Amino acid sequence: MNILHLNTSYNNGGAAQIARIIYRKVNKISYYKSLFAFGRGEAIESKKVYKFTYKPEIYLHGLITRLTGYEGIGSYFSTKNLIKYIENNNIDLIHLHNIHGYYLNLEFISYLKENEYNVVWTLHDAWSFTGSCAYFSECKRWQIGCGKCPHIDYYPANYIDQSKKMWKKKMNLFSSGWEPVIITPSKWLADEAKKSFLKDHKIKVINNGININTFKPRNYEDIREKLNISLNKKVVLFVAADLEDERKGAKYFFEALSYLENEDYMVVTIGKEYNKQFNNINIDIKQLGYIYERDKLSEIYSMSDLFCITSLDDNFPTTVLESLASGTPVVGFDVGGISEQISGNCGFVVESKDTKSLSKKIKLLLEDKDLNQEMSKNAREKAVNNYSIEKMVSEYIKVYDELLEGN
Repeated sequence: MNILHLNTSYNNGGAAQIARIIYRKVNKISYYKSLFAFGRGEAIESKKVYKFTYKPEIYLHGLITRLTGYEGIGSYFSTKNLIKYIENNNIDLIHLHNIHGYYLNLEFISYLKENEYNVVWTLHDAWSFTGSCAYFSECKRWQIGCGKCPHIDYYPANYIDQSKKMWKKKMNLFSSGWEPVIITPSKWLADEAKKSFLKDHKIKVINNGININTFKPRNYEDIREKLNISLNKKVVLFVAADLEDERKGAKYFFEALSYLENEDYMVVTIGKEYNKQFNNINIDIKQLGYIYERDKLSEIYSMSDLFCITSLDDNFPTTVLESLASGTPVVGFDVGGISEQISGNCGFVVESKDTKSLSKKIKLLLEDKDLNQEMSKNAREKAVNNYSIEKMVSEYIKVYDELLEGN
């Protein structure tokens, strides 16, 4: 039996990371042959990984979307390449991940319907049931058909609001005469999808998984010595690829810090270095820049006293899983599936943008050593029991089995 994973990218982004893990692990531990097709990023030297797009088509597709507001109407020849690849490799099941990103013509869904392919679709965001947005913030217009979009500048951004028409197009494509098994990494996203035109589909929650043998508690004394961070410092970790990305809410993190003043406190950041945010903060800040090596990332989580996440929109962030597996409690905003991740006394969530409450929870975890140690123990146990790669992939294989055995 042949399974094809389809995602925007092979290497870039959280969805790509999860899709790649599943693709590789399925090949290793199951009786399925797993292949991977993608549209954007560098080509991969592997017989099982196929980049099917033409770069000029990607640029043109993005331009068309930006200028007209219509998504998924480009990439005609690239999509034909993908269909040819599917037919040449006798694919039995197609596992969709992100199908947005200017690389795929949405009529591809019609092809899947007409040829009655078995489909599993993992929703890594809300794009599938909104008129445009991958993340909808506080907006609920997708529940009534979109239109008058308040977030026309959100990814995938455009100059003309066609969200009402795109909502109708998606509804017709995704909900009529098609029966994919829809997977969401969080209960939160499953509940939101059930309020949409996807409500009649089978929707199942499978939590994302990470390598709990890489992300694990480590000897923080050695790590701090290596990073030249005093053992007396109480370290708050913040991770964001770009602190200027409004969705990551960095300004609220730094606002919360402005309420704290203690010479024993220290902030460590991972991601693009940035200095503009640090006015009026009387806490040492150490910026480590981008870190790509998983072992080094785990070390930094492990030597921190807590991890803070202030995303304004999110689903089931991998950074939270990495922190839990490393034995580091989490403090953050109650958005998306974050409260699910840290349930079981692994940290605290506060209302989004409530920086005073956030600062109080940060201070509590930094000052109460017994509470911190208890939450650290709980965090590691929860990650081991719930968020391993093996658990995630075994649940996906069970879905594949049920779907293919039923046909």
